[in-house]
Amino acid sequence: MDKAKVVFDDVVADWIGSPPPVYHKLHQAMQNPDASFGDFSEIISADPSLAARLLRIANSPFYGRGSKVETIVHALGIVGIDQLTELVLATIMVNQFKGIDKDLINMHSFWMHSIGCGLAARTIADNIGERHVEPYYTSGMLHDIGSLILYKEVPDKAREILTRCRSEGLSLSAVEEEVLGFTHAEVGAVVFTKWGLPRSLIEAVQFHHRPSEAKDHPLFPAIVHLADIIAYEMELGTGGEPNIPVLDPAAIQRTGLTRSFLTEIQDYVRDQVDEAVSLFSD
Repeated sequence: MDKAKVVFDDVVADWIGSPPPVYHKLHQAMQNPDASFGDFSEIISADPSLAARLLRIANSPFYGRGSKVETIVHALGIVGIDQLTELVLATIMVNQFKGIDKDLINMHSFWMHSIGCGLAARTIADNIGERHVEPYYTSGMLHDIGSLILYKEVPDKAREILTRCRSEGLSLSAVEEEVLGFTHAEVGAVVFTKWGLPRSLIEAVQFHHRPSEAKDHPLFPAIVHLADIIAYEMELGTGGEPNIPVLDPAAIQRTGLTRSFLTEIQDYVRDQVDEAVSLFSD
């Protein structure tokens, strides 16, 4: 058997069969046509800390609501089941990876970059007329989740990869491919596929460095690719890349945006990022 495949299987083994329990229950409820808002609220409210954080998010300027959102049922009515379920996943993921060695990655810096990417993706989607922009936020926020899995499962290899990236200025994906035989994007995509997440999110994760290769939902990886570059240009933390990723012209063509527009939205993103980070982390 190919050595890279053996390592890959070992890396994802603990993850593909164990989506976060709350998300798993919500996902099951979404498959039930008879499930009510009350059913979803009961699942979320079983975790008081999660419920409180979701209410903070629902009451934040993210949604700009005039009236106060006081219950999970109310939040579901405003945000929607699909979007709130994705927010649950994003919120859980922030807590799932606490305890990673600081010499591998500074987690505040990692989530600053991830949330900055999510905000930029949401802003781009809104500006090109997408009706539902929250899935773009989630895709941007979770695009580098495969890196965290590598830090958890193969910390020594991850340390070797990051050291080489920093000392030689090479891209993360290039060194991962050389050292492991696969990339963080592939790890994240496989885990999210096994968890039954939307195909649009999976493609955003899998192709955020190579958006021109996406087939089914090409707009998602194109937007996340551009958002990733914006977050690096703004120096909003880091996902581990030593340099700003190389722009794929296909992403510009897919969105119909200009390069100057990507610079213009940076102030808007910067104004939101600190509050957004506080919403998702303690």
